[in-house]
Amino acid sequence: MTPATGARALPRWAKFMSEPEWAGFLDAVEAELRRRNFRYRIDEGYVWAPWGGDDDEALSLLNLAQLCHAAGPEQYPPVISGHFDALVAGRKDRVLADELGADLDLARPHLKLRLYPRETFHDQDRQFILRDVADDLCAVACFDLPSNVVTVNADSLDRWRCTADDVWYQALANLRRTEKIAVEDVDVGGAILRAMTGDSFFVASNLLLIDDFIAEPTPWGALAAVPNRHTLVFHPISDPSALRAIDAMVVMASSMCADGPGSISPNLFWCRGGEIRTLPTRETEDHFEFVPPDEFVDEVLEQLAERVKMN
Repeated sequence: MTPATGARALPRWAKFMSEPEWAGFLDAVEAELRRRNFRYRIDEGYVWAPWGGDDDEALSLLNLAQLCHAAGPEQYPPVISGHFDALVAGRKDRVLADELGADLDLARPHLKLRLYPRETFHDQDRQFILRDVADDLCAVACFDLPSNVVTVNADSLDRWRCTADDVWYQALANLRRTEKIAVEDVDVGGAILRAMTGDSFFVASNLLLIDDFIAEPTPWGALAAVPNRHTLVFHPISDPSALRAIDAMVVMASSMCADGPGSISPNLFWCRGGEIRTLPTRETEDHFEFVPPDEFVDEVLEQLAERVKMN
């Protein structure tokens, strides 16, 4: 067993934790690794360990830190143990994924699309079945398996003798069939947001089906946020209440993305005519700054502002 190495200083991405909380979290992670008698090292936000196999693999600590932060220090041990249990169990799913990668008929029911930050696959476009959704957002074909979500390798297309479009539409159909999450209204004082939340890793992927959830589309389209894998928030733009919706969603998306787990994007998105555009948000020292593209300003914000004046 190798002792942990690397800086124990609070990393920038873990700003949702205090320094004592981060130190306690690392202590709890190391205690669980020692209990399992794993060789390991911790370095720059990753823990390297065999996870039940022969070779060491890197596990990002981001999601685990977010889960522990939400649960509180007293719950660190069971949360960490459960997380590691799922990771070890996921090895069996990777064996199953190899079998599915050779047989399209077996694979079809397990195919889904999962949203990720675009930077996650910066140098790996050709390894996976990936499609850009917006400037900072992509959707990747995955197998939804009993203990894990496994990304589909692009070389499966040759074995399946099909195209990436075929996989996309099958995965989209599976999302529509299996990820039916109740939509709840959220009153933010001057606007009603619509929210979908759940334990599934594919709740946010319903962004790809946003038109299914909007009864009366408007020429302005809709606002949406996918701060993490378990959340989709949206608001059809039909009147000036959308201005209040933007204010609330900017703060909500930024804070929920930071808290995770499964962080995706702090930005808002403009959904119109089958296209999704990024509406960026920048965090300053004391507030969040909404910086939409000129097209959104001209075609939506200025028109809504004119309606406010008329009223």
